[in-house]
Order: sequence, then C-alpha cells, then structure tokens
Amino acid sequence: MYALLNSEQLALQETVEALATAVGITNPVDLEDRDPAHAWVQLEQMGLLELRRRDGANPIAGGVEVMVVAQALAWGLVPVPYVPSAVLATELLSLAKVSDDRVDGLLLRPDLTGLADSDGWADALIWGGPGTSSVLALDDGARLVRHTLSQPLSGNRSVDLTQGLWDTVTGAREELGEPIPGDQLDAWLALALSTISADMVGIMRRALHGAIAYSKERIAYGQPVGSFQAIQHLAAETHVTIEAAYSTVCYAAWCVDETDPAEALLAARTAKAYCASVARTATENVMQIYGGVGQTWEHPAHFYTRRALLGTLLFGDENAQLAEIARTRLGGS
Repeated sequence: MYALLNSEQLALQETVEALATAVGITNPVDLEDRDPAHAWVQLEQMGLLELRRRDGANPIAGGVEVMVVAQALAWGLVPVPYVPSAVLATELLSLAKVSDDRVDGLLLRPDLTGLADSDGWADALIWGGPGTSSVLALDDGARLVRHTLSQPLSGNRSVDLTQGLWDTVTGAREELGEPIPGDQLDAWLALALSTISADMVGIMRRALHGAIAYSKERIAYGQPVGSFQAIQHLAAETHVTIEAAYSTVCYAAWCVDETDPAEALLAARTAKAYCASVARTATENVMQIYGGVGQTWEHPAHFYTRRALLGTLLFGDENAQLAEIARTRLGGS
C-alpha cells in the first residue's frame, strides 16, 4: 500500500475538517445551539453520505476516503450519526442488493459488541441520531431486517454527548434484499472496525491539538506551561501513541477494498485493539495537560474522553479483538 494520502484525499480531509469546525461541538452550550439536521444537510450536499453507494460493482469511494471523513468529523465533534447511518447501514443495504433506500441507524446488542439479531429486539440498543426512524438488524446471522420505529427516540443512554445510543421502541419489521454471504459480512465488519477506529484517532488528535495550543498560552510561574518538561514528556508520549494508532487505521482502511475479507478483518481488529487500548489514556493525558480547567464541565476536554469510551466499546474492546485475533492466528474455533 501507499502509506501517504494522495492530493485528492488531502483536499477531502481539509474540506471536511473545515465543515466540522463550523458545525461541530466546542463547548457544552453547543449541545443546545447546534442543529444536527443542518449539519446532516451539509454532509448530504457535499456528497459525503453516498461514499459507500455502489457505482456498478464497486463503492463510489474506498475505505481510505471513509476513514478520512470519519476522522475529520470526529476532529470537530460533529453530532451526527455518520458512521452508523451513512457508512455502515448504507454498506449493509448495498451488500443485500437493496437500492434506492435509506436507513438511519443500526440495532446493536446490549453490550455493543455487534449487530443485534432481529429476535433480540427488546434488549437491543439503537445507534443513531435523535431523528432516527428506521434501523437495521440481522436475522439468522445473514438476512437483513429493517425495523421502522413507531415513535420518536427518547432517553439517550450514551456516555458520549455527541453520539446517541437509545432504548428500542416498537415498530414494523421487514426483511430486505438477499442474504449476505459470510465473507461479505466479514468485509462489512472490517469497514465498521476501521471506521470506528478512525473516529477514535480523530478525537485523540483534536484533543491533543487543543491541549498543545493551550500549553503555549497558559502562564504559570512566569512561563508557558508547555515549557515544563513534565508537560512536554506527556504531550510527546501521547503524540507518538496517536500516530501509531493512525498508522494501524490507515492500513486497515486500505485493506477494506484492496484485500480479501479475512485479511481486511484481521487488519481492522488489530487497529481497533490498539486504538481501544490507548484512546482513554490519550484523552485523559490531555485533561492532565489542561490542569484543573480540563476537569470542569464547561471545558470540552471531557467530550473527547467520553467519545473515546464509547468508541472503545463499539463492536468490541481491545480484549474482544485480541481474543479474535488469537483465534484466527492459532486456528481456534
């Protein structure tokens, strides 16, 4: 693989980061003032909701472009369900050969480790935005099922204030398309893990970026706190950790469309295992760099830690991924 983003991917990153800065969350007040529907329209107008639509046999954009967008939106803490709706639900519909349809979110197991079985509806959680009206689940592990919700969602249970996890509500059930073969579900899971990991890299990068800027301006004992060796060591160690995470995600995102599903899934599990193992520590390091103000509700530092905690759990934490990697490498059942 080519390890650097090309000029088009860099332009995409710059464009989405600019949008994310304009419509994202910068402080708790923005949770009330920002309009997720407006941000969603902006993404739609830029064509970012269609990246995994099929143009013939292949998606319009590859896993690397999806990674770039997911990371940039996380950079700005944009409060929209981009990953579950525009990426993962769209990909499932394409794999089931369902065209000209849109689903707003996914139905997850109670422990968030994967898609819920349609029969487990009552105990599942909805991953989507507050306006979600339909979600996808699996029946017998291969048949796609859409649940159309009968009432608006309420009671967000997510620790992350910028993404929603909702209790299920009753609704109509409808089987969609063709059964999805196992290898294609593996490829879909690889896309899910790599995109969630990209989101985690985005929040870690933005968190550290803000903390370093702060350390250059905050004066203590007549000196910027960024001149203190303890702060420098903490920031440097966190930076190295984040860049290592980014490298694993880049390879996993490239594998999604360029290698066979088994290799792609192994790379994605590796990326998720690493990101999940470092995201909380990285974002908590940032809170330490900020000092006392970083522990307050009014400061956005806790937003990054909250999003890291949710990302860690989605589709399995590092322990779950390492167990699957071991099973694959050692040939276990």
